[in-house]
Amino acid sequence: MDHNIMEIAAKAMKLSVEEVKKYQKAVPEIDGWYFWNPIRGGIAVLVNAAGEKLAATSGVSFEKHLKAFQGGKRN
Repeated sequence: MDHNIMEIAAKAMKLSVEEVKKYQKAVPEIDGWYFWNPIRGGIAVLVNAAGEKLAATSGVSFEKHLKAFQGGKRN
């Protein structure tokens, strides 16, 4: 994974790059990664290889988050 991808996630989540490294997984469906903050109310963000991102609150399931990203939503 490109360091720039982790920086995009860290900025969106207001965390350090070291923190976002701990909680991430590859998402081949979007050629990207899913990053999450495990604390209650934490933010999650999907970032593709092109650097496009979509952040969501913890109230949004991974499946809904992914579906929105695949549907073209970005922020």
